[in-house]
Order: sequence, then C-alpha cells, then structure tokens
Amino acid sequence: MVLIALCAAGCSLDYSSAQVEVEADQSIPDTISVGIVYRMVKNSRPVIELKADRAETFNARKETILTAARFSEFDQEGGVATDGQAQSVVYNTETENAEISGSVYVHSAAEEGSISTDSLSWENKTRILTADPNELVVVKKDDGSYISGRGFVGDFRVKEVRFSGPVEGKYVYEKE
Repeated sequence: MVLIALCAAGCSLDYSSAQVEVEADQSIPDTISVGIVYRMVKNSRPVIELKADRAETFNARKETILTAARFSEFDQEGGVATDGQAQSVVYNTETENAEISGSVYVHSAAEEGSISTDSLSWENKTRILTADPNELVVVKKDDGSYISGRGFVGDFRVKEVRFSGPVEGKYVYEKE
C-alpha cells in the first residue's frame, strides 16, 4: 500500500494533450449531411424551402455551414416571395446571423428586385445586410433600373439601401 502511495505521489499528470483533443474536436463537425432539403410548413402550406449540397453542424460553435445553398420563401398563396442562392452560408444558430459568400443572389418578388454580389453579412436582430466596403453590390429592379456601388448597407426594417462608396446606375421611367 505504501509503495502505491509513493508511486502515485511521484507521478504528475499532463492534461495538455487532452486539451488539444478537445480544441481539435471543435473543428470537426458534429453532423455532416449531403443533399439536404429542409421544408417548413405552417397551416398546411409551405413557408420556406432550403436546399444545400452539404451541411456541416458544429454544436459547440453554434454554427451550421451550408455549401451550394438555395432557398425559397413562399407567400400566403404559395407563390415564391423571395428566393436566393450562394456557394457558402455560415449560419449562427443562436443569433441567426449569417455570413453569405460566393455568387450571392437574392430576388424578392414583393420588392420586384434583386441583390447580387460576392459576399454579404446578415445581422438578424437589427435586420441589416452589409457588404465589405470594397465589395461591389448590384441592386436591380425587375423593370431594368439598377444601382451598383461599394459600401453597401441594406436596412430591412425601413426598406432603405445605402452605399458609402462610388455608385452608378440607371433609372427606367415608364409612363402609366
């Protein structure tokens, strides 16, 4: 018994390698899904449909990464109200914020327009969509009018679009 106590007293345990394993685990997805289709139905009608070639969930980081993502939001009659696509979406499951990148395109039938760029950031709480100040963003109306520029901020609470950098565009006027 004394021999065991002396051996145990002389041992020191090194937990640093175990800590590395825990940190490394956060870079490994908890779940990987391929060819996903997610549909939300409310009162027997479709509300949202999300498709992606791949989805990786990271529970500890509260993050889901979608690859080759496409979505559609439906109106009360079942028609497509908003649809869009991007090569990558990094979605925070806690805040519902998202980093969207790679051939980003979103079209709104209700607003009769679209936004296209290479990357955007969505902040859900404030309902603000932003782009990097150097990123070119094109906002186009279905009638052919458009504005493009840098330093894009879209405030969806008040339906306002601002650019802080140089802009150019075309306005299409149609007589009623």
